[in-house]
Amino acid sequence: MNLTKLFETQAALDEHIMQEHPELRGQNNLDWKLLALQVELGECSNEWRGFKKWSNDQDPRTCVSIDVCKNCGGTGIPLGNIEGGVDCWNCGGSGEITKNPLLEEYADVLSFVLSIGNEMDGSLDLISYLLSEEYKQEIRYAEIDVCDQFRKLFRTISLLDMHRNRVNFGEVLADLMGLGKVLGFTTDQIETAYFSKKKVNHERQESGY
Repeated sequence: MNLTKLFETQAALDEHIMQEHPELRGQNNLDWKLLALQVELGECSNEWRGFKKWSNDQDPRTCVSIDVCKNCGGTGIPLGNIEGGVDCWNCGGSGEITKNPLLEEYADVLSFVLSIGNEMDGSLDLISYLLSEEYKQEIRYAEIDVCDQFRKLFRTISLLDMHRNRVNFGEVLADLMGLGKVLGFTTDQIETAYFSKKKVNHERQESGY
C-alpha cells in the first residue's frame, strides 16, 4: 500500500474541507477527528454485523443492490448484443449495480486515520516513521477473531487519544490493516474503495453537503 500517496490524497481532501469551512483553520481539529474516527469504526462494525448475537441476520453487508444497470437494462447482456453470450461489462452480467457497505465504511475509517496522521505530521515526522524499518519491526498484528480485532482497534484509538504520539498512531494504522485482513479485503480493494470515496467526498464539499 502506497502510504505516501494515501496521505497526500487525504491532505488534498482536508484542504478542500478547510476551504469550505475556514473556521477550522488554526484550531485543534484532533479532538473531533478522533471522535469521528470512533463513530466511523462503529458504523463499520455495524455493517459487519457479527456481534449481533441476538439476531438471525449476522451476515456482513458486502453486496447490496442499489440500482438496475443502465448499460444492459437489467438483462445482464449488453444492449444490442442479440445473440447473447457476453456479460455486460458494467454489472458483470448480474443486471444490477451493487455496492459493498462494509468496504465503504472501512474506507471511511481509513480516511479519518489518514486525516489524523496529517494533523499530527508537522511535529512528529510521521510518514518517515511509518516507512522506516523501525516501524516495520515494532508494529505487528496477529490474525485474531474479527470481533476482537474491532475491539483492539477501539482500544488503540483511545490510547492515541490519551497519548498523541507517532508510536500510538502507528499501532492504530497497523490494527486497521489487521482489521482489513481479517475482514478479507485485499490492498487493491481497500485502495480502490478509498479513492472512490475520496471522489464522493470532494463532490460533497462542492455541493454544500
